[in-house]
Amino acid sequence: MDFADLLNSAQSSGKAYAFAVITETEGATPRHTGAKMIVYEDGAIAGTIGGGEIEQHVIEEALRCIAARTPVMKTWDVIQSGGLISGSETIYIEPVFPPAHLILCGAGHVAGKLIPLAKMLGFRVTVLDIRGEAVFRERASAADEFILATSFAEGLARIPEREDQYLIACAFNFEEDEKILFQLLQRKSAYIGMLAGKYKVQTIYNHLREQGVPDEKLKTVHAPIGLEIGAETPEEIALSIAAELVQVKGKNKGKDI
Repeated sequence: MDFADLLNSAQSSGKAYAFAVITETEGATPRHTGAKMIVYEDGAIAGTIGGGEIEQHVIEEALRCIAARTPVMKTWDVIQSGGLISGSETIYIEPVFPPAHLILCGAGHVAGKLIPLAKMLGFRVTVLDIRGEAVFRERASAADEFILATSFAEGLARIPEREDQYLIACAFNFEEDEKILFQLLQRKSAYIGMLAGKYKVQTIYNHLREQGVPDEKLKTVHAPIGLEIGAETPEEIALSIAAELVQVKGKNKGKDI
């Protein structure tokens, strides 16, 4: 697999990674200018800049770059057996992060209108539902991923948790939204929202309190969802939600999420 394929694989992995490239060499080095590698957030690598001690240093530095969300350029000496320095490599390392991930629990009318807006705003969109595939074909064709599950809990369990996920309960009935919200509150997230009116929100909150969910967690939920713009139609509600997602995403910039 050539490096272009490795890069495409990294970009579609949904993981954060760092791209490392040798920008300058001096003396005897195992690889020359232009050699590249990818270091994933879990420490796995693809490609190589020559192995050995320098490569280990680059992996460690790449993980620091990912954690700090900032690039770096450093020079390392090439140490041969006996401790002799035979050359040096200057390597540029830049962290790359996947797009924020929007997960819609329900493929209803509002979700169908929200998907293209969220895609336009740079979100990766997953739609999860427990109804037939016809629902997906009709309303969710623009999404990146479709999950048809036996239950929303089962479907959510298939999606790895990340702190940059934006989670929305927008199912087809009251009972399902309550189950979904309980599940969402157990996950890491940057945002949790629920499509509901004020009466529904308070009723579900009361039920969740009875199940031991603390008020501190309930206060983190955006419900009723969306900015207050007087929205009524599915298109208008989707717009209000998209605006709220942008608002929260903007506030989260620079945070470790």
